[in-house]
Amino acid sequence: MYVPFARKYRPRKFSELVGQEVASRVLLNAVRLGKLAHAYIFAGPRGTGKTTTARILTRAINCLRPVDGEPCGECENCIAIDKGIFPDLIEIDAASNRGIDDIRSLRDAVSYTPIKGKYKVYILDEAHMLTKEAFNALLKTLEEPPPRTVFILCTTEYEKIIPTIISRCQRIIFSKLKEEDIVKYLRFICEQEHLQCEERALYTIARISDGGMRDAVSLLDQTATFGEGQVKEQIIEEFLGILSQEKVRDFIKLLLSGDTDNALKFLRDIRDKGYNLSVFWDSVEEEVRNLIIYKSLKEPEKVIKVEPFHKEISANLNALLYLEKLINTARIESRAMDLFKACEIAIVKSAIIKDILPIEGLIKALKENKEVGDNPQEKQAIQEQPKEDRKEDLWQILQSNLKRIDFERLKRLPWEEKEGRIYIKVGEKELKSLEIEKLKAKFPFLEFIVEEEQKKEELPESVKNIKTLFNAKIISYERDKGKDNPS
Repeated sequence: MYVPFARKYRPRKFSELVGQEVASRVLLNAVRLGKLAHAYIFAGPRGTGKTTTARILTRAINCLRPVDGEPCGECENCIAIDKGIFPDLIEIDAASNRGIDDIRSLRDAVSYTPIKGKYKVYILDEAHMLTKEAFNALLKTLEEPPPRTVFILCTTEYEKIIPTIISRCQRIIFSKLKEEDIVKYLRFICEQEHLQCEERALYTIARISDGGMRDAVSLLDQTATFGEGQVKEQIIEEFLGILSQEKVRDFIKLLLSGDTDNALKFLRDIRDKGYNLSVFWDSVEEEVRNLIIYKSLKEPEKVIKVEPFHKEISANLNALLYLEKLINTARIESRAMDLFKACEIAIVKSAIIKDILPIEGLIKALKENKEVGDNPQEKQAIQEQPKEDRKEDLWQILQSNLKRIDFERLKRLPWEEKEGRIYIKVGEKELKSLEIEKLKAKFPFLEFIVEEEQKKEELPESVKNIKTLFNAKIISYERDKGKDNPS
């Protein structure tokens, strides 16, 4: 009978756990030093090894021949646990056994001593699904459990576990696995199974699995079956309907170069071929975000994995930020309209990206009447200018590129200049008449602060009567100890 990769290559010792060094070290030391807690909470994203670790811990504390805290994997108890027939291991799906009656049955069974092993272990999977009443029924048992009994609550939503339960358990947090760790383990499986694999295909699987080893191994299994023993990027595209990272980056290059025609054609092609548009758009957003981080930091290699793609993109930070905003807007608008249509609109709006220069480039272009790139010497020269000069340069850019009426309208509004940007305060009236989004796209140094209009205080009836009687104009109005004093 065929055994799926996810079961066949499931870790059976603490040393075999991938990417969860903290969890394995804490539990291994607890077993070795005899400091085992009576209750644990294993919390983290799906597929990161919570239930697997719970079973390894069960083996370790019930193994007949443990080796320095690790289970031997060969004794009668280890084999029984591995096969799922060990009588002292009780696994409960809290999603389908979440009521108070289920927990009462568990509480009654806890009082019995282990049948075959040293400890009786209860694993509650998806523990956050228990009802409030069920949690309360479990409290006393967790606080004072019978001897030689261990509870392990596994959850993907730690914040839903009630505080009184959390305070009675030791907490171990499982994090998402790094792409490199997942790829290394997938490569190991390919070697064991004699599969032909492409490195880029393994990275694509790791990226799709979003830090979950179980999902990654399952995808590898399905891809190998579909590809008849081959794990290639083209096979993954056909099987999962997900574009490779290389093609996602080609699409981003089209957007940044302002090639709207080919970008729209690219989008229509992936829709017609049945690719997952939502996953594709998420991949585009992730790549653009990495580009923004790369352009923003002095040492980006400490934060992200720097690749040749990041270095070959010449677009400035303002252009990338505008593109990222378009991508986010398309995602938000897709809730009200079809995602494909929202993406089309975003692509059309991206046509102006190629014309967006950094602030320093705009100032230099104004002074020398020519386009200027990201020259470090030019940036330094601009930064050394007095602030007042820089302020005038920014307003000159606006005056040279706006209609006179629009420029005068902006100039009349309250504004201030900080660190090479102009902050303009606008009220609700100006908000309706000014095309703020277009102005921000064309002039990245503009920032608009929307102020709420203050409601005029309603005049008391006595003041209204005086105003009507004398046909007067209210210049100022104050309240003094409950008396109305118009002037």
